Amino acid sequence: MEKKLSCKRCQYRKLKCSRTEPCGSCTEAGKVCEYREVDRKRRPVSAKYVMELENRVAHLEALLAETGAVSGARAALLNAPDLDNNAQGSSTQGSQHQLSPTNSINCSDNLEPGPEGSLVYHGPTSIVHTRLRQSFNTTANTDPDGRSFGQPSIDSSFEQIAEHFGITIEDELVTNALMLFFKWQYPQFMFIYREAFLRDHFSDRQNCKYWSSGLLLSVCALGLLMSTNSLHRRSSEQFFSAAETMLIVFGFTRPSIATVQAFLCLAFYEIGRGNLSKGWGFSGVAFRMAQDLGFQRDPKFWISCDTSLATTEDIEIRRRIFWGCYSSDKLISLTLGRPVYFSNDDAEVENLERLPDFPELEYWLPIGFDSQQGDFGETKPLVPCFQKQIELSRIIEQMLVTISSSSRKAQDPRAYQASLESLNMEMTRWQTSLPDCAKWNKWEPSSALLIPSVAGLHLLFHGTRIAMNFDAAVLDITEPALQNFRDHCVSSAQDITSLVRRYRSQYGLRYAPFALVYSLAQASRCMSFFGTDDEVKYLAKAMSECSSTWEIGHQLGS
Repeated sequence: MEKKLSCKRCQYRKLKCSRTEPCGSCTEAGKVCEYREVDRKRRPVSAKYVMELENRVAHLEALLAETGAVSGARAALLNAPDLDNNAQGSSTQGSQHQLSPTNSINCSDNLEPGPEGSLVYHGPTSIVHTRLRQSFNTTANTDPDGRSFGQPSIDSSFEQIAEHFGITIEDELVTNALMLFFKWQYPQFMFIYREAFLRDHFSDRQNCKYWSSGLLLSVCALGLLMSTNSLHRRSSEQFFSAAETMLIVFGFTRPSIATVQAFLCLAFYEIGRGNLSKGWGFSGVAFRMAQDLGFQRDPKFWISCDTSLATTEDIEIRRRIFWGCYSSDKLISLTLGRPVYFSNDDAEVENLERLPDFPELEYWLPIGFDSQQGDFGETKPLVPCFQKQIELSRIIEQMLVTISSSSRKAQDPRAYQASLESLNMEMTRWQTSLPDCAKWNKWEPSSALLIPSVAGLHLLFHGTRIAMNFDAAVLDITEPALQNFRDHCVSSAQDITSLVRRYRSQYGLRYAPFALVYSLAQASRCMSFFGTDDEVKYLAKAMSECSSTWEIGHQLGS
């Protein structure tokens, strides 16, 4: 039987092999003819796979090196009797991100310990700068033993509140709620860093940087909205009420990353059920608290005074949380038609780097990435989609500023239309720049897999494009110069309908992301002017199906 591969000797000597056993070359040379055990060509390792392995090794090496370097530098700072003398001696020490205390004092903004012990941000004009030189203390975020402060000590209060609402933290319902959140909601709410949250949740939950009982309850409330069990869906309200109680009572006393995330979860929960003013208020609390913690500046500036930034992973997680808050701010402002809170011009946070995934997270991956769903290639689109969502959020920020300027519309309509055309070009460039793993083709067969995170990104794009062009499109239907704006609206509404049809057939609209609800509302608005009755009826039916999860759908449908 002829072999598929040449024998070892012919491969090594680059001889023509007859692929018989033994082969002609080995027989003629009187050598032993050996074949490999696996008689098939091995699939070559891709350059991207090699690069990911190298990146992971480099990340782990840097993590080990910097953990030692930062710990040593901090120990020297903590043990220094004189801050000014220590500043001279430590100028050459520490990691590449390390800042000396002197530099921090001379900066126009600082993190300064508040009354409750947590570090809070003060900008150039802050009243506390009159006493910064006297009160600066690099140990503000540590206890006397040098350990980093975690969340406020409210375990007993949490147990009382949880018991009042019939919640047990070790209950299987909590685990199910978390799994539902990370499988269906997480791609839209990347202001939570999944790996760090779960690592803290499944540890002893003491002195956690990225987990709190209030955040846990808030995440569970959102996750249970996706449950097919009606009893579990009703218990979502209990988790929300418990989280709200805990955050209102304890959340303001000491700002923290987890408190910011929890308030933002409550904001989306309230907006999703139609309590728009309350949701807007919760988001405002979250964003102001994020600024209070100095999120708007890159975390490398705070290493010298914030002991929670112990590793490069901590720095990257903080960046991820900021950009998650930034994109959430744009989604909320877009949904409610309100001004944005975080301005891209004021943000000094560096772009994201992709942290390596860990195999233990297989059961917590969003739908479309778990092993049961098949092979989607070497690049999973979750992080690339998030990076493109950040870029889209920057365009949304520009768009909201443009269309909110009523005086500009009235004084110079042509200049306003020119601004819209410029934004439309930005949107088109953004769409064409999508990586392959984040692209969607409406002409694919309906059976082609639609990954929810990819769908959510495209739905947000098309909903935004309708919102941007709609007022100009309906200004004068007979005006040919406005035809481009109408074309943008109709094209996006048709694409939203196609996306919703495929999402509905593959997953059902009970699992719709919040962006789908927004895009449905914009598509319905457009088709009521430019579409057919059948198109409007289908969109209304889809909105009704979404309302089983997002109650705001009832209000929009009526």
